[in-house]
Amino acid sequence: MRMNEHNAKIYGQKFIPEPKIGVEAVLIEDKIYYIGGDNPSKTRSEENPESDIFYLDVNPDDIKSFLTWVDLKAKLPYTNGHTADVGGINQDSIFIIGGMHNDETNTNYLYKFDTKTYELSVPVIQGKALPTRVARSSVSYKGKIYLFGGRAYTPVGSPLIYVNQFDIFDTVNLIWQVGSMVDSPGTLSGYTATLVNGIIYYIGGRTQQYVYSPMTEIHQYDIVADKWSLKKTTTADINAIPGPRVGHSAVLFDGKIYVNGGTYFNADTSYDLPAKESFVMLDIMTLVWSVPAYNSTGAPKLAYHTASLKGALLILAFGQRMDLPPTTDQINNSTYYFFLSQPIIGWDAIPLSEASPSPTSTISIVTKSDTPTETVIPSPQNTMSKTVIVGVSVGSVLVVLSIFVVCSLTYKHIKRNQTKIKRESNHPDNQGVEIQIPPDGDKHSSAYLQQYPQQYPPVYQQFAPQQLQQQFVTGMPSPPIQQH
Repeated sequence: MRMNEHNAKIYGQKFIPEPKIGVEAVLIEDKIYYIGGDNPSKTRSEENPESDIFYLDVNPDDIKSFLTWVDLKAKLPYTNGHTADVGGINQDSIFIIGGMHNDETNTNYLYKFDTKTYELSVPVIQGKALPTRVARSSVSYKGKIYLFGGRAYTPVGSPLIYVNQFDIFDTVNLIWQVGSMVDSPGTLSGYTATLVNGIIYYIGGRTQQYVYSPMTEIHQYDIVADKWSLKKTTTADINAIPGPRVGHSAVLFDGKIYVNGGTYFNADTSYDLPAKESFVMLDIMTLVWSVPAYNSTGAPKLAYHTASLKGALLILAFGQRMDLPPTTDQINNSTYYFFLSQPIIGWDAIPLSEASPSPTSTISIVTKSDTPTETVIPSPQNTMSKTVIVGVSVGSVLVVLSIFVVCSLTYKHIKRNQTKIKRESNHPDNQGVEIQIPPDGDKHSSAYLQQYPQQYPPVYQQFAPQQLQQQFVTGMPSPPIQQH
């Protein structure tokens, strides 16, 4: 399973990752590593018995490779429902924890991937190995990975088992530890975990099959004190209260947690609904929710996707398009780039079929020295730290800061009477595997729809470059820690 760097990147050959849901993404230096996941267009028998490990190059200094996909040829046994995070003595390894395998005889649920040698291994853990869990998120802090709750993996048709446990994995000494459960949420799955100055913010998720953790409640865990607390949030606009959700993402930038996407379902919904207010932000000082000013025209509403932050550039990939009608193919085939430092957040998209932006396109990001350490809110003294604006221009001299990627957003939607999707076990007879959507698909929870009405566009609109923000405004660099 070991390979060298010069073997990993083969110029002239275009690697195109296949669409997936449940992929885990980990940012280390200038690469976003993507691991595992499931292709919902394939049946269990059609699914590859091995999961890919590949990365997206986000080094703006290397114009030739910037925003290109690289297949590492490393193969992990098919893994879905897992979590992955950075660890090791040098913080250059990725630990892949939990999830499920197609091969149920494979009882290894902890792998180590070395990003320097590209070697995948099963580390020898001191003490008793823990049973696998699914639907957890993680945070890495000073060599330890914190994993709360989740669900036990159970066979299809079995009752869902929510876990009341707080696991801490020491990636340096390779031992499991236990965190305090006093004043914790008890059970929670499908949430996001975001590290803010040594405190983990747990947002969203559900505590039982159809019992959601409201977005007006934020559970916080102080790592140093080993102590839980519950905080109440408010909203700047009573008409823009974020709806409950699972399958969303969250990243920290400039003192705010940006939550994107997610989905809602209950016993009365015949298919998943996009969460109300798909793109929201939480001020960590005031605990006030608001909807950021952004170009919402045609903006995707994703679920079970990944979110990575490089400088001020938010990168969303994979997952499902919840803004598309459920009777169409909802799989996401593009990577989305949101420019968080702009006064009105602009965004762009590049289809997976395009390995990199077109030569005439330009894109810029704000960067800083990257180390995989704790996310810390910059102080006023360092907010004016030197930023680097990198771009591609047609001329011989870099003379502009304007940015946008001219994207081809041509989607070929497959119309079919029944759309097979895979989601986080939202019905008693579904354990994270395929379910069938009725052709008419019009049965909804009337109570939810009354509170959170949904509107689906008839088709995804290809929008012109003038609809995008024409200038990328240099903003406060954000620490590079990957959030889940």
